[in-house]
Amino acid sequence: MKRHGVLRAIRLLVVFAATSAVADPAADVEGVKGASKAFYQAVVMLDDGTAMDKVWAHAPYVTYVGPKSTSVIVGWDAQKSYWSEFNKAFAQRTVELVGSQIHVVGDLAWEIGTEVGQAHMKDGTIRKVDWFATNVYQRIDGRWLMVSHHVQPKPQ
Repeated sequence: MKRHGVLRAIRLLVVFAATSAVADPAADVEGVKGASKAFYQAVVMLDDGTAMDKVWAHAPYVTYVGPKSTSVIVGWDAQKSYWSEFNKAFAQRTVELVGSQIHVVGDLAWEIGTEVGQAHMKDGTIRKVDWFATNVYQRIDGRWLMVSHHVQPKPQ
């Protein structure tokens, strides 16, 4: 009798695990698209890093490599400091991701595409934004958040 009860409990757990593990791929891709949109809305905000605070995971493993980076910025604390300082050089910035390709595996997703736009600097110069971009997102507590952003200029 007890054995049947244990087997029944195991079957229920297996069924529960199997049904809860089934993801909705379309919903996941839509969630990542929403996170991407939020990130690019935050990119054009020239604030003290507050906009980025809402779209990045606050984790010690997040990474950023910008188009002129000479090193990898690692960790949320370094990110927040970076955006606050980085934004000071700009008068205005427009950036959007085109040709985006999104792939989701479990709680991780990556997106690759081309960033295009313009950067109006406080010194009066205008820089063209035309970079390859790779974004990595992680689903944390049901939200897709940026964990890595890497851009590099297209070869001319």
